[in-house]
This record gives sequence, structure tokens and C-alpha cells, in this order.
Amino acid sequence: MRNLLASERTKWICVIGLVAIGAGITAKNVISYPTECLPEKGLELTQLIRPLV
Repeated sequence: MRNLLASERTKWICVIGLVAIGAGITAKNVISYPTECLPEKGLELTQLIRPLV
């Protein structure tokens, strides 16, 4: 049975994937929004009700 990381292409795909996951985790932890920019109320959803014709 061939080793999963035997080819160079597979190794580079794994490295790129790990870098992307690490960048995503870092961005999530680093980027924060100030509380002054948050809306006072939560998001309000309204439903459009069309009259039956």
C-alpha cells in the first residue's frame, strides 16, 4: 500500500491546507470589532405577507 504522503503534490496540498487553517484561526482570534460599532438591537426579521388575490 502506498504511503499517503509519498508524492510531492500531496505534501504541498497538505501544507497549503494547514497554512489556510492556521490563517483562519489566527484571523478569527486577532480581528475583533469594537463594541461601539455593534448595533443596539439585535437583527430584526420581518416577513413579507402578500395578500391573496
